[in-house]
Parts: sequence; structure tokens; C-alpha cells
Amino acid sequence: MLNPYFAFGVPIFLLFLYVVFAIIRKKSKLHYIGFVLLLIATFMMAFSFQVLQGLWTLEDSHSTEQLTNLNYSPNLLWLPLILGGVLAIINLWRGVKRVRSFRDGSN
Repeated sequence: MLNPYFAFGVPIFLLFLYVVFAIIRKKSKLHYIGFVLLLIATFMMAFSFQVLQGLWTLEDSHSTEQLTNLNYSPNLLWLPLILGGVLAIINLWRGVKRVRSFRDGSN
């Protein structure tokens, strides 16, 4: 799970998907695309947290040999988690604003 192609490749692919759906959201009138963006962001955050848990398990088992073979700084694993969290918060805020606008428009 700590293979760099897996640990960083999946978040990069999810970020690519996020950008594609963000472009589709801007160019179309589909209302559910915002929810798809939220799902992608939360999946990136959950996946990154799971990768971090794998790192923490290695650290707890004192496997210094495996930790030295990572070929990247373990601190880089925080970047996809933080990025996913920020994107999730942005999309939650957009969703709350949309629900408020529907509620205000219906009165």
C-alpha cells in the first residue's frame, strides 16, 4: 500500500477525475455533478487516510528496514489527505449554499 505508484497514483488519478468533472460542472446544467465532486474528494481523503494508517502500522511495528525502502518522504502522504479535505469542505459549502438557495427560492 505504501508503494509510491499506488500511494500517489490513486490520488493523482482522483484529482484528474475531479478536474474533469469540475469542467463538466461548469459547462453543463446538471445539478448532481457537485455531489459527484464531493464523492471524489471524500474518497481521496479516505484513501489517503488509509495509506497513512499503513505507514503508522509500519512505524508501530518498528520496521525500519521497510521505512527506509520507501524512496520518498513519509510526510508527502499528508498532501493528498489535506487536498481531499479542502476539496470536500469546498464542495460541502457549495452544497449547503445550493440547499439554502432552493429553500429560499421555494418560499
